[in-house]
Amino acid sequence: MIDKILSQILYGVSGFFFAIFAVRFSRVAITKVKLTWQQRGFGAAFLLSCLPSIIFLLFAIFLFPILFYTRTPIGGFVYLATYIFFNMKVRRHK
Repeated sequence: MIDKILSQILYGVSGFFFAIFAVRFSRVAITKVKLTWQQRGFGAAFLLSCLPSIIFLLFAIFLFPILFYTRTPIGGFVYLATYIFFNMKVRRHK
């Protein structure tokens, strides 16, 4: 019983820390995409220079929560709640 409780707590903590990581680097990726869009416009150069950022955003928004949710619903819920909360908080300050 205690081991199940501890594992759920650890999944929740890992979901929190992965979400903090994802929020920080997704904000960096979004900034890079915006700056590249303003400098180059849409084209092949834009896609090639922003491809890693776009892939990271897809992973952060879709793949990480799915991976957490398949392991434990608590980890996925904490990840999504933290990701949404901190994205809204960062957006409010700008």
